[in-house]
Amino acid sequence: MSTNQGERFSNERYLTMNQVSRALGTTLIDDIWKEVLQYRNMFSVTIPLRTVERNRLRVVLTPKINDRLNQLDRRISRIQARIQEVYVDANHQKALKTLLTRDILKTIAASYEINFHDGIVNQLINHNISVLNAWEMFLNDYYRGLELVAKSANLDFTEALLADVGRLFNVPPLSNYIYRTTEIKTGRQVSVINHVHPHVPVNQISDAIADFYAFMATSTLPTIVQSAAIIFYLDYIKPFEAHSEIIAILMAKAFLAERELALIAPYLNFELILERYRDARDDVFAEVKKSADLTYFIDLLINVLNESLQTIEERIVFVVTHELEAEKHVLPPFEEETQEESVSATPPTDLFEHAQAEVAEKEETFKSEPVPVYTPKKSAIPLPLPPREEEGVKVTPEEANLGITQLPPELSENDILRLERHIRESDPSLSRAQAYFYARHCTMGKYYSINDFKEVTGCAYETARTSMEHLANSGYYRKEKFKNKFIYTPTRKA
Repeated sequence: MSTNQGERFSNERYLTMNQVSRALGTTLIDDIWKEVLQYRNMFSVTIPLRTVERNRLRVVLTPKINDRLNQLDRRISRIQARIQEVYVDANHQKALKTLLTRDILKTIAASYEINFHDGIVNQLINHNISVLNAWEMFLNDYYRGLELVAKSANLDFTEALLADVGRLFNVPPLSNYIYRTTEIKTGRQVSVINHVHPHVPVNQISDAIADFYAFMATSTLPTIVQSAAIIFYLDYIKPFEAHSEIIAILMAKAFLAERELALIAPYLNFELILERYRDARDDVFAEVKKSADLTYFIDLLINVLNESLQTIEERIVFVVTHELEAEKHVLPPFEEETQEESVSATPPTDLFEHAQAEVAEKEETFKSEPVPVYTPKKSAIPLPLPPREEEGVKVTPEEANLGITQLPPELSENDILRLERHIRESDPSLSRAQAYFYARHCTMGKYYSINDFKEVTGCAYETARTSMEHLANSGYYRKEKFKNKFIYTPTRKA
């Protein structure tokens, strides 16, 4: 059996029958569509979630779709690890949380046509809600939902959690397990369109909720697939009188937080499907209800999350870059103040305030410029290294063979500090400790160990190991094995 057409219309984009027809420029596609369905059936997995018409939902996990899901999972984990690094500094944490919270609330505000201003973020984070109007109070409710998501790592993904999230947006307050009691009317004031129910009727809500939690308790599908099922099915059930679509999104975030993604889960911008991707989302949901194939929504959600992750990476770079600028007159934590140069120890202006003031100005730049990549710069670093003393032998600048060129005849500790700062400004992927260590340990022909990093910076062994690995992967060192351990030697950076 040929699968060429099935692969063509199922992998890079998971097309509907109408989309295939438009792509081929003909309506005579019955045989081609049959081939597409045959291909998809080879990778189809049914799940215990049913439409009102009693059709079980299915997902189609072709090798290509699986690869896209795995890449997305790895990217999410990698960026969460980067967030964890940034959060080591309380000022950075505050700044980054502010920017990411702003992105989410701005998206929600746009989807509800709420007049949004950056100052609202400060008010919400500082819990200054006494001066908020009605729509701003709604954003405050959503912010409380994000806070609840962040705590979900320590909560069970149960019906009680669903009630807690629903209680944020439904007035009067809900009691546990109390769902809507009225039917939802469409614009045409009918309950069935083309023999497909757009929502679960009131008398089937309890059974649908039971099916949902049975699925969540037993599913071994990829986390993004489960997240898609949460968003679609809770929106399809519409368990509450209002705001079921945003409740579904918050529940998906809570699920990811419970799956050890609590740092990044609140800021994954699923909310884009309610704003920028609203039309696509509506079309996809209609197709899922008709075909019972959830893959249409999974395909859309992968694209949405990759866009969100790009923005998160941009925000991280923004915070780190501005922190480097603010630090220019602050000593590193690993050195005492020298007598050769008076350096101010006055802390920089609160990075949170700085980021909040500049982010609007940077917004258009972020949209137009490519995302910065954490790779070392290829340009020469025209700054000196200090002479090195080992085992009582002094090495003069003229004798040293260094990975960084343009060495002047005389060096000082101030030159080292300048070099360290220059390295960090050239490569924001480096932590302060990594730049500190490399600036003092980059002599060509010398070998350094993980224990060297640990002793110099005073960090834990695992932190030292990952730091040296990052320096090696970024081209600063070449990793070699000596007996039963790894050692690292500087590479020449041109």
